[in-house]
Amino acid sequence: MQKEITIKEFSAELIQRINSEKGIDCCKDEIKRFAELAAKKIPAEMIKVTWQK
Repeated sequence: MQKEITIKEFSAELIQRINSEKGIDCCKDEIKRFAELAAKKIPAEMIKVTWQK
């Protein structure tokens, strides 16, 4: 089932899944869409990252 949700709702759900150590593999396509949207809408914003090898 597909539905549209706000970025706020998506972010909250993603953070909740990460915090509860649920997998995020189910959200790969959505995370890619989110990254594309962020790159388009807020390309100059800065974020701290710790890349894992």
